Amino acid sequence: MTTSAVLPIKQLDGRGGYLRWKETLLLRVHTLGVAGVLFEDRPAAAGCDEAASKKWAHDDAVCRGHILATLSDRLLPDYARFATAADQWRALARTYGDDGLGVFRRDWQGKFYGFEFEQGTGDILLEQIAHAEALGAAEELSDATVAAVLCRKLPDMVSGGIFHVIEPYVEVSMSLVWEVARHIVATGIGPGLLWQTKASRNRRGRF
Repeated sequence: MTTSAVLPIKQLDGRGGYLRWKETLLLRVHTLGVAGVLFEDRPAAAGCDEAASKKWAHDDAVCRGHILATLSDRLLPDYARFATAADQWRALARTYGDDGLGVFRRDWQGKFYGFEFEQGTGDILLEQIAHAEALGAAEELSDATVAAVLCRKLPDMVSGGIFHVIEPYVEVSMSLVWEVARHIVATGIGPGLLWQTKASRNRRGRF
């Protein structure tokens, strides 16, 4: 058995741990070679050879067992009743996942447009850009839209640097946002200058 197959999985006990649990569990069942049962239908009885049917049943039992083993005692009774791993997987996603929200996604995930940067060090700024970009992805917004919105929220030094290097009539992109932000942070600039506004620089005679 490979090292990846025995990586510990923190038990799922609620929405807050779902994403990490989901990705780690997928890694495990892919490593074990049984992940197919989560996404493929059970072989039809007609025309299916006995070996294929037995393999599917074995893989499903292994996958289902790993799902149950990584649920907390609080959640286990609610999901042990499902007969297949795929049924468990879909039920857990329905409870804790963000997929399939359809037209309600924007109301539920409206955090992106309300996101505001908090002043801090350059490293904190980069973490906040990553978080805001993830919120935009959850909204299913285009790269250009996410970048344009963030440019109105970023520190003046960063947004000014972006618009200084971008060519006229060219849409800003997140790759450019990252390039400029990382370049500025790499200079070692302190929070005081990083978050200084254009107006305050002008008052101090710094252009």
